[in-house]
Amino acid sequence: MKFKEKLQESLKGIIPKDLLDKLPSGYSVIGDIAVFRHLNPKIEDYKSTIGEHLISIDPQVRIVVEQVDTISPYRKPVIVHVAGEKRTKTTHKEFNTIFNIDLETITFSPGNKNERNHLVQTVSDNEVICDMFACIGNLSLPIVVNKPSVRIYGIEWNQIAFDFLRQNIEVNKVDNRYFPIYGNNKDSTPRNFATRVLMGYFDIDYNQFRCALEAIENQGWVHYHSLTPRDNLEQPIEIIEQARNESGYKIEVKEIRQIKKYSPRLYHLCSDIFVEKY
Repeated sequence: MKFKEKLQESLKGIIPKDLLDKLPSGYSVIGDIAVFRHLNPKIEDYKSTIGEHLISIDPQVRIVVEQVDTISPYRKPVIVHVAGEKRTKTTHKEFNTIFNIDLETITFSPGNKNERNHLVQTVSDNEVICDMFACIGNLSLPIVVNKPSVRIYGIEWNQIAFDFLRQNIEVNKVDNRYFPIYGNNKDSTPRNFATRVLMGYFDIDYNQFRCALEAIENQGWVHYHSLTPRDNLEQPIEIIEQARNESGYKIEVKEIRQIKKYSPRLYHLCSDIFVEKY
């Protein structure tokens, strides 16, 4: 039985019958915190009841919150407490990796779990990786934890996220191979050193894409993330074409992968781009 069906069955007689179809169809779990996203406003008066019920049926959940928005460019979530303890800090474990996080200040997407696994499986031994949007190590920490010969340089300009990144590097005992860089990636991205660049942020501009190209040593991969309408599953080709024309590098999109459904109208995609500079 699906989660929504379980809720509907167990909340009959507690929630008005005409609202049962407005119940959430699923939730994410980060550490011991369950996250609903954009609950139907018609069930506003019953959110705490729904949250308490979720805590009672899911043994890993102690807290339930709703994420109602995300404020860019610092990716700050807007969180509303629903049920359980009133805290937003937790420890999330995934792919042998420990993430300390505060859900009220930093975005962490469980929906990117397959992408984290894809990167762990794809990266070769002895690679040097640049994570231009490191946050707390969302995409890059599992790589360095599971690939003992890989080195990573992670760039982050949000001081809160950067502090968590340094804490997570230490708790995962990879400080000899993960080197955090505080600053704007347009100014702080090293040149001619990496075999692979991660661009795990949606609002990437042309200058940032050029920084990614310049970070590649001779040849390597750029993983370019974006949002796109469901009826047009393509990456922003204009930026790639402009870079190809102006840089003189060979830039080839090898694969466009669907990461997850982001909203009813948008998909989160990643383009795997191979770059040859000489």
